[in-house]
Amino acid sequence: MEKKEKFIQTLNEKYQYSGEKIVLGKAMLDKEVVSEVEIAIPLKTINRHGLIAGATGTGKTKTLQVFVENLSKAGVPSLVMDIKGDLSGLAAKGEENSHITTRHQKLQIPYQAMAFPVELLSLSQEKGVRLRSTVSEFGPILFSQYNLKKHCSA
Repeated sequence: MEKKEKFIQTLNEKYQYSGEKIVLGKAMLDKEVVSEVEIAIPLKTINRHGLIAGATGTGKTKTLQVFVENLSKAGVPSLVMDIKGDLSGLAAKGEENSHITTRHQKLQIPYQAMAFPVELLSLSQEKGVRLRSTVSEFGPILFSQYNLKKHCSA
């Protein structure tokens, strides 16, 4: 069996989900998109811990954006900490361009520009609903982490 065929068969056999799922994209093999294999997460498992990590420019922000968009489409509200403001664009309808069109054709995933419901919250004077918090509300946990790191690194 050819390498690509075995790759497709193996992944499609191992990653069968029942119920709703969030499709993040398609698999890649040797830097080529394999449109026959979806990269998806079962919606029922989203309430577990997760981590998106990687070097600069590897697609962490885009992955999070797609993840949150798909949760919104499924009717699942999300609280996302966006320190740099990279995700605030979810509130505006995207614009189609050749890069997006070409990528979606390779992935064989339809593209539809749309806006998502977003409520911006702020701890500072920036735009958004102003959150009020005190050190006594979040301080003990924050300070315990600080002290733990300070004493463990000595």
